[in-house]
Amino acid sequence: MNIMRKLRSGAVASDSSSGELSLESSSHTELGLMHLKKLFNEYTHPKEPLSETERDYKLYNMLPLFCKVFGSTNSADMNEQFWDILAFAQQVSRLMVSEIRRRASNQSTEAASIAIVKFFEIENSEESSNGWMLLSAINLLAVGDASLIQVMTTASVPSTLVKCLYLFFDLPEIPEEVADRDDGSEFTPRERRILLDKKSSCRSS
Repeated sequence: MNIMRKLRSGAVASDSSSGELSLESSSHTELGLMHLKKLFNEYTHPKEPLSETERDYKLYNMLPLFCKVFGSTNSADMNEQFWDILAFAQQVSRLMVSEIRRRASNQSTEAASIAIVKFFEIENSEESSNGWMLLSAINLLAVGDASLIQVMTTASVPSTLVKCLYLFFDLPEIPEEVADRDDGSEFTPRERRILLDKKSSCRSS
């Protein structure tokens, strides 16, 4: 009987602990969502006019928070919980297309492919890697409903990514002598390329 009581009390304690963690996680998500809404409202209604560079900087700063809030939720939650999601998707899509075109403009296909891949590869961490976070945000938006897909299509995201695939046919292999070199980053060049391949595969699937 004592053993059964201990098992029951242990199970209750475990359920209670699990419930507390779930509530804590939910609370953090709600706080993150509130902060995201605040930041995007300040982005769309700035007190003073912003330059394009300033706008991009502010948008990049929102991406880690957006990915954290919606990274583990149902895609339908984006429309229900973040009413400005279409405007947000429009800005993220604009930024994605702009960054790719900037690196592909007036470049050989090989140089363009190298520049684009380098932009998307992770650096020391996810949050500090603008291209990586931008691709992560696009991945999340791409599993949204038809209205989000339409926004991204209108902004030329799909066609721009298809052009990237053509450019990547000319992407050279990482030289073996530098592939596993420790360049002070958390990841070697080979590891960064592998991680990007996996993320791109997730997006296409």
